[in-house]
Amino acid sequence: MRLGEKIKRRRKEIGMTQIDLAEGICTQAMVSRLEKQKVRPSRDLMEKLADRMDTPMSFFYGEDSLETRHSQVSQLCRMIRQHLDRREYDSVAYLVETNHELIARSIGDDKVFFEWIKGLLYTHRDGDNKKALNHLIAIEEGTKKGELRVEIIDSIGNQYQRIHDYKKAEEYYQNGFESFSEWMGHEKKAKLLLNYSLCLSKQEKFRESLEKTLQGLELLIENNTLFLLGDFFYQKGYCLEHLEQLSQAMESYKKAAFIFEIQQNERFVTMANLAMDKLDEVKVEQNR
Repeated sequence: MRLGEKIKRRRKEIGMTQIDLAEGICTQAMVSRLEKQKVRPSRDLMEKLADRMDTPMSFFYGEDSLETRHSQVSQLCRMIRQHLDRREYDSVAYLVETNHELIARSIGDDKVFFEWIKGLLYTHRDGDNKKALNHLIAIEEGTKKGELRVEIIDSIGNQYQRIHDYKKAEEYYQNGFESFSEWMGHEKKAKLLLNYSLCLSKQEKFRESLEKTLQGLELLIENNTLFLLGDFFYQKGYCLEHLEQLSQAMESYKKAAFIFEIQQNERFVTMANLAMDKLDEVKVEQNR
């Protein structure tokens, strides 16, 4: 059975019209042309149509087709990123270990993505910062894709922070901004800003760190996203605390705790609460 016939068959099985299937994805005319085998869909379009029909790509292409593997890899990448955003590295490691055959067959940008993840796991799973750093430097040099390269550069800066080479870390963060900031997505830019700010605060450059933090907050508020918003408010509080602006620091910690609660991030809620308790103790001492 040809692809167009499979699309039509599945659509009718679930009682969808061509208009139902096309809504928000493509035109009804495109669905008609697909079913009549007059055009071949792109991978992205076919994944959206398959998702709309709640049907695996393997139904349309077969279990081991290139299109099906591409869909599986894309789904795996999305799952890994979700756990990365929550710093759930054990879950990332589990996904990598249980999908090693699929990962081994990945190509192009997907292959580089999994190499980047391997470097992160050298640190977060194995505790081998030197191995992670060498691996990330090696793959960064051969990475052409913009945003993925930014993420690798950011990770290299983080590794230099871990070995307390803050000057080198700053070089990488600065390089990321100078090379990619004009077209970099706001989430990638926010991560780079946050880590840059953390690097500066570790060197006790609190005013410079606060400047990067405020830049990050402005970016996230402008884009109406909670992504890293709690982290930035926590970092703002940390900088203000060390600049002896205790009332403003307390307000920032409160905002951070509120956002972490919304995100159900218990570990970071605890960190924010401990920071506030510490400030309360300082105020008590000052009032004696």
